Amino acid sequence: MAIDQSLLQRILQESPIGMAVIDADGIYRIVNPAYGALYGHAPTELVGRSFTSVFPEEQRARVLAMHQAFLNEGGAFRGETDVLHRDGRVFSVLAESVRVPGSDGRGERLVYVVDISQRKRIEQALQSSQQFLQSVLDGLTAHVCVLDEAGVIVAVNRAWRAFAEANAGLAERVHEGANYLTACAHDLRGPAVVDSAEAGPFLQQLRQVLGGQRLGFQLEYPCHSATEQRWFLARVSRIEGSQPPRIVVAHDNVTALKQAQETLRDSEALLLDLAASIPGAMFRLVHSADRRWRFVYFSPGLESLFELTPAQACGDIHTLARHILPEDRPAHDQSIREAVAAGRVWEYEYRIRTASGQLKWVQAKASPKPGADGSTVWTGVLTDVSQRKHMEAVLKASEEKYRTLFETVPQGVVYQDANGRITSANTAAQRILGLTLEQMQGLGSIDPRWHALHEDGSPFPGDQHPAMVALRTGQPVSNVVMGVSVPDRGHAWLLVNATPLVRQGVVQEVYASFEDITERVLMSRELHLQASTDYLTGVANRRGLMERLQLEFKRLQQQPNRRCAVLAADLDHFKRINDQWGHAAGDAVLQHVARLMRQLTRQRDLVARSGGEEFTLLLPEVDADEALALAERLRQHLQATPLLHQGQLLPVTLSLGVSPMSAADAAAEVALLRADQALYQAKAAGRNQVNLAPAPR
Repeated sequence: MAIDQSLLQRILQESPIGMAVIDADGIYRIVNPAYGALYGHAPTELVGRSFTSVFPEEQRARVLAMHQAFLNEGGAFRGETDVLHRDGRVFSVLAESVRVPGSDGRGERLVYVVDISQRKRIEQALQSSQQFLQSVLDGLTAHVCVLDEAGVIVAVNRAWRAFAEANAGLAERVHEGANYLTACAHDLRGPAVVDSAEAGPFLQQLRQVLGGQRLGFQLEYPCHSATEQRWFLARVSRIEGSQPPRIVVAHDNVTALKQAQETLRDSEALLLDLAASIPGAMFRLVHSADRRWRFVYFSPGLESLFELTPAQACGDIHTLARHILPEDRPAHDQSIREAVAAGRVWEYEYRIRTASGQLKWVQAKASPKPGADGSTVWTGVLTDVSQRKHMEAVLKASEEKYRTLFETVPQGVVYQDANGRITSANTAAQRILGLTLEQMQGLGSIDPRWHALHEDGSPFPGDQHPAMVALRTGQPVSNVVMGVSVPDRGHAWLLVNATPLVRQGVVQEVYASFEDITERVLMSRELHLQASTDYLTGVANRRGLMERLQLEFKRLQQQPNRRCAVLAADLDHFKRINDQWGHAAGDAVLQHVARLMRQLTRQRDLVARSGGEEFTLLLPEVDADEALALAERLRQHLQATPLLHQGQLLPVTLSLGVSPMSAADAAAEVALLRADQALYQAKAAGRNQVNLAPAPR
């Protein structure tokens, strides 16, 4: 039967809890004042609207589907969700629902809603507080754990975990959830990380702290490993007023400062106990409204830094200032004045001279906070940075030496990033490449503007550049010869080495060093040219012919569609010329023929004197028909151009054999043999004619 509507209306109107009735279609049918006020609406503003309107838009389809499923399945619902206030803010509520009969025979939903935003904020604040405490603990170099009153470890910091994992067998005894008393008792039985002679007193006093008989204690003890002698200072403190009771155990490595470190004061506050463990000296400096300065607090670390006790340094600031080097004092004081004027953090590094004469670098850092009496309280820390300053000086000197070497070596040196782009280049590199550093920065080895070449004149692909190979393989590359385009010089020839710089297993950059060997390469080429050139005619000799023949044959094999032809030529009756006119005339005839051949051939063609009166022409990218036509032009032109020698015209004719080269040939010389055979046939047929060799099979 349907619920008594008048009773329901009265309950709804008078209830301090937000209540509403939602029909099967998800429409508010009844809304009480408490419900409307929760969302910032009058009840009449919500009645007749979809209940999804109080949810963020992206949730509306989902909550409507859940509503319909709830009515179909029945039962009750309780859960937390985020909803929208009229002013647009999102807040959290606890919602409970029950299914009730509807006036139209379909089910309806009675909803109770309570604002839990405050509780959520408290929970979040508690979580943030716990996270902050853990981050504070993890930021400490001391090994810290927190115990409950039974000695069970409830929290540890990062340093504690790292130390436990680094010492065999320790991690399984001192992890969160383990009983620290059991771990200490284990050390008494040995073998142990802590000497058993010290573990007994430590365990006894720890039990007293756990039992509330004492607030805390500290104990210095040896903790030697297999490779080093170590000393630690253990500090145990009971956090007074904490419920449930908590005990903080901190272990500091005091090997280097064992004799110098002062016994830390017992403290009832965990914050002071942790502050005393921070390296350096914490301080509090008050700048009063009448502009007077005075130190009101120093942590014990001041004594190891300044060789002054906190009691000696507190009060007049000049006690501490007298230790600042006179030459550093003006800038030190000016930095304070600027920080005060700007109301910003004061941070400065300066030198001091301690009472024993030690020179130290001190880093000061403090933050200001206004006081209630018009004063400003500066809280900060003084840290000994002498070792860092020393290392910076050593590093600077090293960098200066490196920079001097980098800039003065005669070899070019460039640094390239992981993508192969140039980031730095020395003076020699700029001189050799003819570019300024600004022009080179950002260029890569694969940039086509380098027009890189192999020694044989073929293109040098960018990805084969030594620097790119070193980046790709992580291995050094040495003694690679390459030519690059240099402004106003043409191509310069370089001998390149590349070395990858690997950090943490990853190639981060590469440096390439190179020397200009252009003169050496050109001299080598000149010697090679002399060795491969016929001294009489100036064309290639047989050595030059065979080198080029091998190269063209290799190209044919790599590019099957490429063409090339060979012409073998022989002067007709050359012996008769020598006998009749003398060897000088014969030499002039040979020079005449070579000159005409060069005139009628292309620059890429090779003309060679392959024997006494024999010439061979190598014609790249020419087929048999084109070669045959050229041979005929040569024959006709030579016949029509007799040599004028000592006032006499000497007629000269040629016999020529033509053969195309084929990638299917067994060797490069095969085409040359075919051309020679065709030449012999031309001579046998009467000379002064051209003969084409049969096509290669």
